[in-house]
Amino acid sequence: MQKYSIGFILFFVLTTTLLYAQEEPIDSNMFKGPSPYEYILLDTTPQPEKLVYKPIIGIGRGFFTFIGDVRDNYSTHPTVGRGAWNFVISRTINKYFDLRFNVIYGKMTGNTQTEGRFINFQTDALIGGAMAQYNFLHLIKKPSRLLPTIAIGIESFEFNSKADLYDANGNLYHYWSDGTIRNVDENQGNELTSIMLHRDYKYETDLRELNLDGVGKYPQVAIAFPIDFSLEYKYTHRLKAKVGVSYHFTFNDNIDNVSNKGEGSRKGDKKGDHFLFTYFTISYDLFSPPKLTPMESHFGDVDFAMLDKEDEDGDGVIDLWDECPETPVNTKVDTKGCPIDKDADGIPDYRDDEPESKKNALVNLKGVTYTEDELIALSNPPNAVPMENLCDYFPSLCPEKSKTKKFKRSYEEMPAKFKPIDLNNDGYISVEEINIAIDKFFDMQTNLTIEDIYELNDYFFDQ
Repeated sequence: MQKYSIGFILFFVLTTTLLYAQEEPIDSNMFKGPSPYEYILLDTTPQPEKLVYKPIIGIGRGFFTFIGDVRDNYSTHPTVGRGAWNFVISRTINKYFDLRFNVIYGKMTGNTQTEGRFINFQTDALIGGAMAQYNFLHLIKKPSRLLPTIAIGIESFEFNSKADLYDANGNLYHYWSDGTIRNVDENQGNELTSIMLHRDYKYETDLRELNLDGVGKYPQVAIAFPIDFSLEYKYTHRLKAKVGVSYHFTFNDNIDNVSNKGEGSRKGDKKGDHFLFTYFTISYDLFSPPKLTPMESHFGDVDFAMLDKEDEDGDGVIDLWDECPETPVNTKVDTKGCPIDKDADGIPDYRDDEPESKKNALVNLKGVTYTEDELIALSNPPNAVPMENLCDYFPSLCPEKSKTKKFKRSYEEMPAKFKPIDLNNDGYISVEEINIAIDKFFDMQTNLTIEDIYELNDYFFDQ
């Protein structure tokens, strides 16, 4: 009972830590430094790694090493044992924790032939459980591709232990003190009449049904608490490999069919049956989106294939090759997308009032050939404005009366709502005056709307 309590407490503490650790504190330094929008279109470096919350699938191969009352000679070596397959589905919880679901299937054996104890067993082992995994990134200042991990969890363990008690001809094994196996007990006089047998390693006898120690039909399903230590190597952001070993505390003492309820050579200790699983797995992330640079992310939603085929003016020539975009609807165009000009007078047919002008004829903007009188008139421009009357026609080019080097750019009439902004009442909005107006707008000290500010900006450049 004490073992169950300790296991549950450890699992509860780690699970609670895991849940509270999901909310990461905001790094105040993330708001410092240059704007994140600077050079966004030029930056081709990958963005910082984002956590993957999609399931990651893995498969691996390992070895069972049974640690109980009936052990193999190699039970102290973690890389020697009966093979087993390991199937894994993991999911990232946060930067430090993953949740792993394991299914392990294989065979587990034990053979003891010492001190008058000749016992063997083999069982199919089917294990399914969940583990919380921690990667020590709290302590590692410079993370590399290789990360140590530790994990604990809970699992279900199923077994059906059987023994090899008979040879291929159905003869019961009798173990003699000289190390041989014979068909009769070791008694004086049997030396010459007994037959030597050889084990066939076919585990044919159901040990629970045999009930050698009178314990009845014990459950063949147990709860176990695994503790796992591993090294995880990240090849790419999708592919990972892991080498590890897990120790499984199974709260069952009947896996090898020997317990403390047995008598004589069958009496075992009070400890439960445990086992090691040493493994190598490869995991691949099938479902997460690929890594993108800032440029790829910025233009990720743009359909470039569609843009390549776009023909905005509908003239039959795609925009990429259209030398005359925005051609009016239903206008005949050439292969370059430009309007047809049959008489080559420079005025396209769709707005040519004289579509068949003579070759090299001088035409007006409507494509109509100038008359002789019109050509004479064009060759005699009107008289220029006399210098002394320049200010009457272009007053913005003339100096202020009081200031010799300050020129107004125009005398466009100022809207009434902008006159309060003209602080010196000179009929002109200066840079200083428009800045003051904008400051008051953001300080909410003016009745101007945002549309008024836009209009003021236009007026400033038009005046």
